[in-house]
Amino acid sequence: MTTKGKRITKSVLYKRVHFSANVPGETLKSLVEEALKRHTTLGQRRMNISPDASTPIYHVISSPHCEPDGFVFGALMTYTPGTDPLYLVDDADAVEVLIEKLSIPHTEDGKRREVLESMMYFGIFGDHLVLMQSQALKAPQLEAYLRWLLHDSGTLAKNRAFQLIDTPSKAVREKMERGRGVKSITLNGEVVRPSGRSGEQASLDFNDAESAHDTASVSVASFTAAEGNRWLEFMKSLIGPSRSSKIDFGKLDSANIEMCVVLKYKRSTTEEGQELMDSLGSVFRHTDDVDAKLMLKDGSIIRGAQLKLNGTVGVTAYDGQLSAQEVYEEIRGWLLGKITSDEMEVS
Repeated sequence: MTTKGKRITKSVLYKRVHFSANVPGETLKSLVEEALKRHTTLGQRRMNISPDASTPIYHVISSPHCEPDGFVFGALMTYTPGTDPLYLVDDADAVEVLIEKLSIPHTEDGKRREVLESMMYFGIFGDHLVLMQSQALKAPQLEAYLRWLLHDSGTLAKNRAFQLIDTPSKAVREKMERGRGVKSITLNGEVVRPSGRSGEQASLDFNDAESAHDTASVSVASFTAAEGNRWLEFMKSLIGPSRSSKIDFGKLDSANIEMCVVLKYKRSTTEEGQELMDSLGSVFRHTDDVDAKLMLKDGSIIRGAQLKLNGTVGVTAYDGQLSAQEVYEEIRGWLLGKITSDEMEVS
């Protein structure tokens, strides 16, 4: 029986790549393409994000598609070996809900079938990247994986790193120019305990690069990295080690507690101070675990979502599953459309 497709709308997000040290003619696309040539198998391409090697949790790119003069497309996936799925018996008359755990049959040659926990599609063109995030896999996970892939394959030197940074739309950039500078920056972020997953060091590795491009950018990236939770560490530093040691921060689990930080000047500031506020406003738009709100000198406000270039594409789902080829073509069309319409900064 032929499965009937259903048209759905999916969100896409744009990221621009910034290297700690540029090499002429080298782009993220060319580096990833070379890394995939060196790491051709599943075993070579999977990264363990678990702190315990005996109980791995893998991130891996499956079946990437590389175009010589175009894009590199792929899907970042996550799975935990040895996990059997739980099923709920859908019996409307049942008094007690029956939950069953079923093992998936092995392949004919004895290979175990693993449960695919999440998948995120992406496309890379030069130093431009578009991703279709899932609930579990987002930009920081892709950035950490690509950094690991390039380093592990020897494609990128260990002392070099990169960041995926946000670019606001043309309309927002013009609004910021009319606003005559940033007057205040409000940051909100959830305070949670560190998860301890070794593979998700989103921005910390950028600190280790030999030539960081911007001192403020590096400091902010280190402060706001989701892994290790800099919000909690910042709060502990304000309290002091002796008093913070007496507080049970384990109560943060599922507590939904947020921290708010406001950077501002009162009536006026120096020219250098204004340049610093504008630089900080630009830097904070590149963080994924912080909700930023900028107030400009003319009183207008730009919120976090406006500081990112995103959009939607239409794709067909077959029993909830997307066609990778269709997703890739939609990503291609969306990105090239933004470039030709002067919506994004190409340089």
